Amino acid sequence: IPEDPFLEKVFEKYKQKLIEYNALDFDDLLILPLQIFAQFPEVLEYYSAKFIHILVDEYQDTNHEQYILIKQLSRIHRNVFVVGDEDQSIYSFRGADIQNILNFEKDFPDCRIIKLEQNYRSTQKILKAATAVISHNTTRHGKTLWTLNPAGKNIEILECEDEEGEAETVLNIIKNSERKFGDFLILYRINAQSRAFETVFQRNGVPYKIVGGIK
Repeated sequence: IPEDPFLEKVFEKYKQKLIEYNALDFDDLLILPLQIFAQFPEVLEYYSAKFIHILVDEYQDTNHEQYILIKQLSRIHRNVFVVGDEDQSIYSFRGADIQNILNFEKDFPDCRIIKLEQNYRSTQKILKAATAVISHNTTRHGKTLWTLNPAGKNIEILECEDEEGEAETVLNIIKNSERKFGDFLILYRINAQSRAFETVFQRNGVPYKIVGGIK
């Protein structure tokens, strides 16, 4: 990223304001403890002795700073329990390092691996398709997913131009079903995706209710 004098000034002002308000942002919560541990080994000794057990969820999405923090805090007791799936690592664009979970057995050679392979949510056809796709990844531990659920319907792939086209497609599926609007629930991954659905629904006079939204 090229240096931008204006952005540098904004960032310096931002850091100054954080100090004035005695505040920390998310990055500070990771970086500052590591700096403290490096400058004051006795502090690291205290906290690594204090925390006997450490539990980390979504370990495949941890970044380098989180990885170092976990290793340092667990240096005495070495009781680390992580839950994760390398096949679900999707946040590399914001710093997640999949090597953290792939190298866990090297970092803790005396660890025990428990594979949770039974799936309670998906149909057999969905699991089969997902396994076929992800099996092409070269860096993975591997697992055999299975379910007692029925085979289920065949998978359909719907290609849309953009998020508004996606909302239009979903609306057409709902209209063509000949069921009531209240029979449908739309799930999306991030709140920002609701905007396209709201726009399309309002344009077509479709009633809706957002659960858990800001507005």
